[in-house]
Amino acid sequence: MKKISRLILAALLVSAVIDLAGFAFGLFYAGVFYDNLAHFLTTFSLVALAAELYLRYEMNHRGVRRRVTAGRALALGAALGLIGGASWEGVEAVLDLAFPATIYNPAVDSAVDVMFGVAGGALGVWRTAIHFGLASPYSL
Repeated sequence: MKKISRLILAALLVSAVIDLAGFAFGLFYAGVFYDNLAHFLTTFSLVALAAELYLRYEMNHRGVRRRVTAGRALALGAALGLIGGASWEGVEAVLDLAFPATIYNPAVDSAVDVMFGVAGGALGVWRTAIHFGLASPYSL
């Protein structure tokens, strides 16, 4: 089995560092940009990793080399990002109820976080489909 691509490994590492630093130093609440970057990059790296593992499995066990449009890859990634982002925001809402002094989770923040998760997921699957030669970056 081939190794996971370097881009995904780097994105996972940077995402972990950003997330841990955000939790350790309270950076998620210091500014909008940091929180949005964390949601985008974490979703991008996790969805891209899942897509790559799935595609490697399919190619090794079934020999599937079906072409997909970039639009379908973006739609699938967006759906995964929406599910993951909404689930995480649900966890944050529960934590907000349990620890109101330490978690800050207004509705607008949750909506923006989910939107960045959707964008990260969409680009994660799109990038992976292109990396495997299953989609053209220009075919929507």
